Amino acid sequence: MKLRSLMPSALLAVLIAVLLNGCALLEEGVSQEVVILSFPNEASVYINGAAHGITPVTVSLARKGTHEIRLEKQGYNSSVQYFVPVPNEKSENFVRFGLSEDLGYYVDLEPSTMKTELQSGLVPYSIGADPFGRMAQQALEADRKLEAGEITPLEHKFIIEQIIEFFEKNS
Repeated sequence: MKLRSLMPSALLAVLIAVLLNGCALLEEGVSQEVVILSFPNEASVYINGAAHGITPVTVSLARKGTHEIRLEKQGYNSSVQYFVPVPNEKSENFVRFGLSEDLGYYVDLEPSTMKTELQSGLVPYSIGADPFGRMAQQALEADRKLEAGEITPLEHKFIIEQIIEFFEKNS
């Protein structure tokens, strides 16, 4: 007898859960898996302000909205980029169904793979009065970080290239 009295309330709870999930799906739309990569690896990933792991990472995002991606790594400047919904090949269909459009089936997030090169904090914002002295100072600091094991040889090469490129563009 008790089991029969519990069945209607259990069924009602399941029905409410399904309806609430359906409403959330209509509001956010279907999701799409996207890949976030950085060089150097192991940058912290924040999506719309919330922490979502360490690069490289694959995440599932709602197609219907723009998503802000912020990458942070100690010793590097933060980078902000965006996943944006853009019309896909299904959007060219002459006949479109309202529910499919509401769920976001006619858009895809772009880019599907985000590749970001983080800029080293050793790259200055200005060349200063003595550009060659400043460039040498920044390169020596990169060498010190390499010798201390704070960065890898590949990161060292990358940082030196960024420093040289900055001074070539601004001299």
